[in-house]
Amino acid sequence: MKTIKLLIAGLVLSLGFAIAPAEAQKPDYDRKGIEIGSTDNLTFKMGLHSVGRVQLLTQNNVRVWGGGEWNTPDEQLFGMQTSFANLEFMMTIGDNDIDIFFDGLLATQRHPSQWWGNNGYMYIRNIPGNSFLTAINPLLKHIDIKAGNFFADFGEHQYTRTINADAHRNPLVGNPVLAPLGSEPGMEIILNKDSFGLMVGAGIGAPEQDFQEARGYSFRTKLWLDMIDGVYFSGSYYTVNHDEGVLRGSNLFRRERHGSSYGGVWNLNNDNSGGGEGPGQVRPGNGREVSAWEINGIFELFEGNKLSAFIGQGNGTGVDPNNFSQAGDEEWTYYSFEGVQFLGDSFYLSARYSNVDYSKFVTTDNDGNVSRIQAGFGSFITDNILLKAEYVYQKASGFQEGTTGVVTSVDVGMNPTFQGLMLEVGVSF
Repeated sequence: MKTIKLLIAGLVLSLGFAIAPAEAQKPDYDRKGIEIGSTDNLTFKMGLHSVGRVQLLTQNNVRVWGGGEWNTPDEQLFGMQTSFANLEFMMTIGDNDIDIFFDGLLATQRHPSQWWGNNGYMYIRNIPGNSFLTAINPLLKHIDIKAGNFFADFGEHQYTRTINADAHRNPLVGNPVLAPLGSEPGMEIILNKDSFGLMVGAGIGAPEQDFQEARGYSFRTKLWLDMIDGVYFSGSYYTVNHDEGVLRGSNLFRRERHGSSYGGVWNLNNDNSGGGEGPGQVRPGNGREVSAWEINGIFELFEGNKLSAFIGQGNGTGVDPNNFSQAGDEEWTYYSFEGVQFLGDSFYLSARYSNVDYSKFVTTDNDGNVSRIQAGFGSFITDNILLKAEYVYQKASGFQEGTTGVVTSVDVGMNPTFQGLMLEVGVSF
């Protein structure tokens, strides 16, 4: 009932916004990069993202399970974070016929001193030359094909959230408390028209190659509409079901190597041990069985103003809060509301509320929620340098004491909180 009420409220709000003319469109944050060289039929570009942050955060009522016992981390988390960076390469073949893209994460919250591969794929609009594959060009006049290792196109998160050091797309410093983003080898077929689009795709349901007999396949689809000036909607669906015994499942809701912006919160440590993966982020499920849907709306009421919202629901298997070797069922609803208002060409204000509401965590009588409030501003020093400041407050409530696995190993049954100020400088080109 609570989910239905939230969905109705979101639709009513969306219809109210729809009467205002503007130019809300599907997010498009592909980096142009810098052209390194070109030939008659090939252009090579490189992009770089780098980010540095200062945090003044405090946390309370936090205890974390580790080493067979409860540990109490520091309450004050003041200082400068490690600087993170992404390096991107893109080759375009022919007259915008084929894009070949790959990127690497030079430093991340979980592994600040190691390089990690991220995306690597081909995006095909037309087959140039005289290959036998040119026979499919009549079909490619209507569809595009994306194949390789890349983010599943679920929701709008890959276009609107911070991805490690790529932070310009996010008006605030941190992401929503839950922002699904998972990569896996697979393929998507895209029908992209002026006012609507449709995607259908499939993948191996795991972040890296996996030839186990127990592994299944993931399937996803997405529909987007921008027929009305100032209004953009999308709806997404994702499902995967691996057999019991598979070692790694979907990372759609669990992969936070791409970053929490808040260092060390609700964690034991923030170093190469892995304790720094997704500090403070809610990470449902263990990925063996996951089904989820999400609806997104983006609205531009007038020049310089943007409102966006999403609501989603998922279910799957999750870890037992008292024994990580055991699993149970999880059911959760998540949503976010965000506003941005520019005050001039280079300065804006922004605010966001996001929440994850568990109706079930492993047992039927264990439910609760984790909410995050963010407010701040951003200023473009140049087109490539963005300065942001943010206040953040997060709290978990309602869970049974001793519940771990909702946010890494922190006991969310203790009603933990964290709050404070963040300052970020990001460079992107």
